[in-house]
Amino acid sequence: MNTVKLVLHNTTNHVMHNVRIGARKLEPGMDLQPFGDIPQLAPGATHKVNVYIDFSGKTKPAKFDICFEKPRGTEGAMDKASFGLSVPAFAGELVAPVEMGEDAFDASSKALRGMHEHSQPFTAPPGSEATLRERVLLLANLFPVPSIDDKVFKFSGCTLSDDSAVLLLIDLQQNVVRGNSEATLLCRHIVKDVKEALLKAVA
Repeated sequence: MNTVKLVLHNTTNHVMHNVRIGARKLEPGMDLQPFGDIPQLAPGATHKVNVYIDFSGKTKPAKFDICFEKPRGTEGAMDKASFGLSVPAFAGELVAPVEMGEDAFDASSKALRGMHEHSQPFTAPPGSEATLRERVLLLANLFPVPSIDDKVFKFSGCTLSDDSAVLLLIDLQQNVVRGNSEATLLCRHIVKDVKEALLKAVA
């Protein structure tokens, strides 16, 4: 699951009572563990909470409501209110790093060809190797696999949802960014996001 930190800030002039997560509008397979109910949130106050979301390898946002009750006039009655939240899923945050040697990386890549492989052309200027590695690690939660070729960068990980292998290769000689995984849609998103980030980094 991904840990999502929320900062709830009461910008109204009244106390919010019983602040909690209400209706959930999640894609099939997604799951959400809510934060504990907050009895009161005073005007101008903030409260930090964690929500745990299993995006199930999907890059679609998790949508849910924050519900609370507010006073109605001075008679002590309460009105129910809510507002919606949409938490985006970034492909690089849906994976976890897995330490792996180059031989194991190459063997796993060969086993994940065909429909489990996705590549896009990419050309980087000379001398940008350090920047490329840093940008990938900032974008995707992957492990940098040691490589004997200083023009080839390899990264390994697995999906948070079902531990499927996710392998990423950047070959500056073949001018390609390639991903291999049984999580084909997620892999495509990671390859696309990495290529776009690298192009911005070397522009």
